[in-house]
Amino acid sequence: MQIYIARDGKQLGPFSLEEINRQLAAGTLTLTDNAWYEGAAGWAALSTIPGVSAAAASASPTLPASITPSAAPAAAAGPVVPAAAIPAARTEPLAIWSLVLSLVGLLGFCCGGPILGIAAVICGHLGLSKIAANPTLQGRGLALTGLIIGYFAIVSWVIYLIFFGGLAALQGILESSHK
Repeated sequence: MQIYIARDGKQLGPFSLEEINRQLAAGTLTLTDNAWYEGAAGWAALSTIPGVSAAAASASPTLPASITPSAAPAAAAGPVVPAAAIPAARTEPLAIWSLVLSLVGLLGFCCGGPILGIAAVICGHLGLSKIAANPTLQGRGLALTGLIIGYFAIVSWVIYLIFFGGLAALQGILESSHK
């Protein structure tokens, strides 16, 4: 049986059952990695594949460093699963919210921009901390962009308020002195 592994949105393999058990024992694969073999209904956790030894996985507690693909070419091993069927890594929703809120906060002069900028910064920092805690999550760039634009939106609003608030105060002083 030839088994394919999906990790970080990429298809690896094919691997024989013996290779899978060896890599589980070495720690380069984990029982939670997604796997597929011909005749399977779809991608499933490696632990659900018949013949995969859980004892091999518990033999070594080290985390995966790299996976050595099989020496057999993929074309000769049988059907290759379409890339669209490989589960993609999840993007952290707070990173997306950070970017959206920062853009609306920057452009939303009538919609409470500084409040949205602050919300964007909070979402960006929370998103980055979740991405750091769970390396399978994506969206670091989105969160960083949301943070940068969010901070810029806050600073822009503060400058805007100081400048136009100062002009209004100056105008009030000038009008009161002319009376």
